[in-house]
Amino acid sequence: MMRRTGLADLLVSFLALGVISYLLLRMTYSSIPPFQWFIALPIAVLAGVEFVIARRVRQAVRHLPGSRPLTAFAVARGVALGKATAMVGSALTGAGVALILKVLPDSDRTSAASHDLRVGVAFAVVSAILCASGIVLERAGIDPNRDRDAAKRDRV
Repeated sequence: MMRRTGLADLLVSFLALGVISYLLLRMTYSSIPPFQWFIALPIAVLAGVEFVIARRVRQAVRHLPGSRPLTAFAVARGVALGKATAMVGSALTGAGVALILKVLPDSDRTSAASHDLRVGVAFAVVSAILCASGIVLERAGIDPNRDRDAAKRDRV
């Protein structure tokens, strides 16, 4: 049985990719071209799509009026997608924070570092939103009566 994504899971991926990214940036930052704004765009679109999917899954799981039913397999795929997206979003946020930490000291002296700082902030924010959308999608597929039903079984 799959368990919910917890803060510790997200912190591990955040720190792992954050540290690796920071070390790579320290070694190669001077030889790479400036980062471009469009790197955050696909992440933002994916986050938006996942929020829409989460709304659809939540409506189906809670049997809200006007919602079309989903198969259990479709709900399970949504939960798995949400879990994976939360982990990737957390890792990408770590990479964005690594970029911010690398260029922040030089941002007032060079225009490239100042530009990369703005791109890094946008990337980190959009990646955090992606992580949040993954968590919302994962939680949308959880039956709201699951804990109550488990308590009934324990009493019987």
